[in-house]
Amino acid sequence: MKSLLLLLQKPFKWAHLSPGVNKVFKILDVIIAGINKNIAVFGLVAGVAIVAINVFTRFLANFFPDIHSLTWGEEVSTYCFIWSALFGAAYGFRKGVHISVMIVVERFPPALAKACVLFSYVISACFLAFMAYAGYLVCELNYELGRYSEALHNVPLWVFLVCLPASFLGATYRVIEKIYEISWMEAKDVVKITQDEIMHDVAIKE
Repeated sequence: MKSLLLLLQKPFKWAHLSPGVNKVFKILDVIIAGINKNIAVFGLVAGVAIVAINVFTRFLANFFPDIHSLTWGEEVSTYCFIWSALFGAAYGFRKGVHISVMIVVERFPPALAKACVLFSYVISACFLAFMAYAGYLVCELNYELGRYSEALHNVPLWVFLVCLPASFLGATYRVIEKIYEISWMEAKDVVKITQDEIMHDVAIKE
């Protein structure tokens, strides 16, 4: 059994020690983080801007009846907020800002604590991967049905919904990345680093 585990560990150990592989992961990290963060920020800004414009134009309509609010504003702003929330959540996995309760795990022996943290990440990765697949099925279904946006009649609905598989896929990658990091971490350091991660990333601005 031990020899089998050592055999399975070899490719991961090679990847862990390979400068080339680590460089590829760093490049992926920058690209995925940039996509998640920029979409989250742009979606929030765009959503707020559209809502503000609609409120302002409706106010002006009380004095100038010819002025109308954006007919597509409500639907598009809703999708902007959805994109912002989903990609922001995916970025949160990289920063370790999602809520986690360590009060029980921190009392475990280091090896058991590490196993629990790893198990929680594995469960999370499986769930997120399933959600990415389910999101893909939703996009595929809307594409096959030929459904279009209610406000923007020339835009297929699946274009707005593509955020579902994309964001969950990015989040899945982030959790797998965490699994990889913790796998090589000393058991005694896992709980402490997991607890300190949020404080560190809040203090360090990018």
